[in-house]
Amino acid sequence: MQSTFRAGDRNIRIDMHEPKTPSAHPAIILMHGSGGNIGFWLDRLAPSLNAMGVALYAPHYFDRTNTVRADLAAITDGVHVPQWLSTLDAALSFVAARPGVDAGRIALIGISLGAFLSLGFAAELSASPDPAARRRIRALVDLSGGLVEPYAAHATRAFPATLIFHGEADTVVPVSHAHSLDKLLTELNVQHETRLFPNEGHWFSGVAQMQLLLAIAGFLSKNL
Repeated sequence: MQSTFRAGDRNIRIDMHEPKTPSAHPAIILMHGSGGNIGFWLDRLAPSLNAMGVALYAPHYFDRTNTVRADLAAITDGVHVPQWLSTLDAALSFVAARPGVDAGRIALIGISLGAFLSLGFAAELSASPDPAARRRIRALVDLSGGLVEPYAAHATRAFPATLIFHGEADTVVPVSHAHSLDKLLTELNVQHETRLFPNEGHWFSGVAQMQLLLAIAGFLSKNL
């Protein structure tokens, strides 16, 4: 099922997998990577999450900038990222208002670029003077991403519980990003888990994907 929400002056598509539950259910927002491939992780995550009574939403945030594939120039130009973060903010508001969603139990799952955006967004929320803003995200799953400046400097102890996945052989986003995030969250006394995969690169193998899915389900059951 697909719908749209408004971000800036654009309509943004969002794929939706919503379970039928007798009471309000938690929700996940899935942020895709730089290749724009929403279906890969959406198809793997949706069945197990819906079976757990968790809704899954995947915004096509590249719609905001008419991007098909994000290259390094777009990611670092100071123009695209703020618009994608604004789109994530609008997606969060859209999901929180969906019928049946428990607005106090929303998590982010970010893949590569989507993880960088999710982590940066969570850092900004954690620094908000508004307690309600700091509670908008309950948990976060980072796959092959990282938290960079200027967002890392804004992270506080209000940062959501975080699950970090990274391949130690990743040549696209070095595993040092996972080490840095683990160190920062430890210093902030933020609840988190770090799982590094030896001999895995940026794109996890089928065996590693199964391990990821099981770990994500366990983490969300505890933190969402």
